[in-house]
Amino acid sequence: MRLYSIFVLIAVQAPPGALAQANPLARAIDPASINGSWNGADLERRTNCASPQNNGQRGTYSEYNVVVDKPNAGLFIDQTAITGLRCTYAGTYLQEGSGLSWTGTLSCSDGKRATFRSQGFLITPHEISIRLTMKLEGTETCDIDAILGGSRL
Repeated sequence: MRLYSIFVLIAVQAPPGALAQANPLARAIDPASINGSWNGADLERRTNCASPQNNGQRGTYSEYNVVVDKPNAGLFIDQTAITGLRCTYAGTYLQEGSGLSWTGTLSCSDGKRATFRSQGFLITPHEISIRLTMKLEGTETCDIDAILGGSRL
């Protein structure tokens, strides 16, 4: 009961109109901080595919090489999967408050093509996670919910 009384006393003594402190972990993402090599997984959930057997979840180990062209707001990811498949994500980013949004196109060595839009970024010095929604183009037209994730030392 004493702890509750102390909490109430502190809450009551706060000056009227006092603002909560800003989250010290919230900060603007510097796009250039993701430049370089990352190793991790490409996770996908495919739905609404023209060929029903292509619906479902899959994951592939990949190496990502990320290049940010800050003056032109360009963000490019070259992906090499363990299977030998190579894909390039190319687009432009927009700084939105403390976050990023990214839109562009995907093209792969097997002929796969798609448009994409980011749904979120999580970036630390050693971890990256980019959530994407994609729409395949061509003979297969799946909707894809994807996460590109990786780590580095």
